Amino acid sequence: MIRFRIVVSVVGIIIQGFAALMTVPLLSALLSRQYDSAGMFILCSLIGLIAGQLAWRCHHEKNFDDLTRVEGMGAVAFAWLGVALVGAVPYLGFGIGFVDALFESMSGFTTTGATILKDFSILNSSMFFYRGYTQWLGGMGILVLFVAVLPHLAISGRQLFFAETSSASKEKLTPRVSDTARRLWGWYFFLTVIEAVILFGLGMPLNDAMANSFTTMAAGGFSPHPESIMGYHNAAVEWVITFFMFLAGANFTLQVKGIKGNLGSFFNNPELRLYVVIIAVATALLTLNLCASDCTGGFFNTLRTAMFQNISILTTTGFATVDFELWSDGAKVILLVLMFIGGCSGSAGGGIKVIRLLLMIRYLGRVLLRAIHPSAVITIKLEKRIFKESEMQPVFSFVALYFAFFAVCGTLAALIENNLIVGYTGAIATLGNIGPGFGVIGPMGSFASLHWLTKSIYIFLMWAGRLEIMAVAVFLRYETWSDSRW
Repeated sequence: MIRFRIVVSVVGIIIQGFAALMTVPLLSALLSRQYDSAGMFILCSLIGLIAGQLAWRCHHEKNFDDLTRVEGMGAVAFAWLGVALVGAVPYLGFGIGFVDALFESMSGFTTTGATILKDFSILNSSMFFYRGYTQWLGGMGILVLFVAVLPHLAISGRQLFFAETSSASKEKLTPRVSDTARRLWGWYFFLTVIEAVILFGLGMPLNDAMANSFTTMAAGGFSPHPESIMGYHNAAVEWVITFFMFLAGANFTLQVKGIKGNLGSFFNNPELRLYVVIIAVATALLTLNLCASDCTGGFFNTLRTAMFQNISILTTTGFATVDFELWSDGAKVILLVLMFIGGCSGSAGGGIKVIRLLLMIRYLGRVLLRAIHPSAVITIKLEKRIFKESEMQPVFSFVALYFAFFAVCGTLAALIENNLIVGYTGAIATLGNIGPGFGVIGPMGSFASLHWLTKSIYIFLMWAGRLEIMAVAVFLRYETWSDSRW
């Protein structure tokens, strides 16, 4: 049973928190003397405060200690939708239509990086700062941030934290979820600052360095340059962003454990090892493919391009140093496979996640061994944890739902656009929170020309993908709504 007044009240708290966080882009606009965007940030904040306050007052007791699992899922799902709606306000002020504004806002907060912008000149520098900032907030998780800082959510934070973070990994750094959230955000903030300083030192403009750092650590891909990272023509910048994209796609909990001295848990983690192997194999294959067709830039330049693009797609960041739409079909196939994998659990990356791929490989290996040795006792083990049969069911359920959402929405989009490539690659690019697809929605393209129905489908997929399907899928069942009360 769901008590919707509690769900709405939690959503109200989150929207008010987001309204308060609008002071950061507002300060950026004022420092740049861009008063048009400053006015829109103020309006966005006021709308968020008013709407959030009204929603918060729905639950008079102001006690969220008994928040159930389904209510936590509802609060997370509708908080993301509410924040995206409020966050669309600044785009509306620059003449962007409602569907496009919501698309850009949802793409930002879900760290997808798909854009409807064709002419980047319609936005000023503070708006590009805002685009990157929305991705940075979404990268670690808006709810995770508020669990860390809001006393109202101290107890219910466990339900919200686990509803928002990867269902394949429930690691905590400390017994208290709020302390875990604070440490994760602290490390996330530290990496963002370090990257911004390095990029600025390499000659990137300060606003670009900050925006690109926001979107790198969020695995988002909203670059302020219309040609993405390719537009900076700086090999050192590409190597730096490649390194930080790698960290963004790796488990942040493992990283924090590693810097605290537990290096064994970092380097011996089976998911991280598979993550590295996937990058190495894909980079080798892509490098060979590109060299076979055209290696005029030299082997090491081709290797850098292949590694950057593979990590960018695998971590679902979506940056580009080349227009890979011009590559051969063989090269595109490698990127397409990576689109279905995604980053590690507990990372900023989207997709199915490496840990689920690893568990499925080991489970299928067990099935084959039991076909050969029916009486053998074979366990599925990751590090010290043994997975029971019942624990494997959510993994396969997630993958089945993931492909169902992809197939249904991709088919609808392909029918609307009358374009197979755009329909299906757009579906996986938005569901996996990757950003660019192929065709007109490639790395140097835009989603602007698509039908508004297609954009609406992709908005839904971005939302569902960021919430790892289940938090959205559960509300598509009639039973969820029938057994509920205000």
